[in-house]
Amino acid sequence: MALKVTPVLLLLLASALVLLGASASQEQYERFLLQHFDAKPKGRDDRYCNNCMRYMMKEDRRRDRNPGPKVCKETNTFVHGNSDDIKAICTSHGGRNYVTRTGQAMRQSLRPFQVTTCTWHGGKPLDNCQYWATRDSRMIIVACDEHEHPVHFAESQI
Repeated sequence: MALKVTPVLLLLLASALVLLGASASQEQYERFLLQHFDAKPKGRDDRYCNNCMRYMMKEDRRRDRNPGPKVCKETNTFVHGNSDDIKAICTSHGGRNYVTRTGQAMRQSLRPFQVTTCTWHGGKPLDNCQYWATRDSRMIIVACDEHEHPVHFAESQI
């Protein structure tokens, strides 16, 4: 017995695929925010980095569907400010096209952001990773999805 494909069935299938794509995109954006966004940081010193990195790695591990052995992340940057300003980098109002040295199409912010970069200098995962903090103000580079959400931060581009 063959399955009869009707226009209604095709519409339902297409709707489901759109919803799944939007859900995956939203999840990537939320992960970007977890890993790289802190609106109102306190301290921006080594203790700040140790606490933020510990929280980020634990949350990332909790959300991971295939958790394996984790290591201390070598470098991570937190961007400070308004999440809408970061999101705007993916539009013409807040960003411009940028091509990395490897040819990847990304977006560069039109204005500098306050950032704190956490650099690992010892310790073992997950509770004992130790980080040094570096404060800076700079343009940032992000990859954006089709919904104009930042989904990847380019650590080493600028």
